[in-house]
Amino acid sequence: MIRNMSERNAELTVTIAPHLAACAERLVAAGTAPTISAVINDALEAQRRRDLEAQRLWKEAAERSDPDAVARMRSHADAQIAELPASHRFR
Repeated sequence: MIRNMSERNAELTVTIAPHLAACAERLVAAGTAPTISAVINDALEAQRRRDLEAQRLWKEAAERSDPDAVARMRSHADAQIAELPASHRFR
């Protein structure tokens, strides 16, 4: 990822699972990544891209949907939710 030269990285303190820390350390030791920070940055960037792609696919699917069918499904789901005890509702 190319950054603006004036853009500075944020310093964070994080705690990760030992097996993930060991994996990051192995990547650095093998020369696959320059630093553990780079490993974490790459992983987060990959997740961000997956999330954006999923969002794009959902949007495309929504644009192809039949509004009447969606309304019927929503009505059915709302009726089922209404039958749940208040403690089990997520809305």
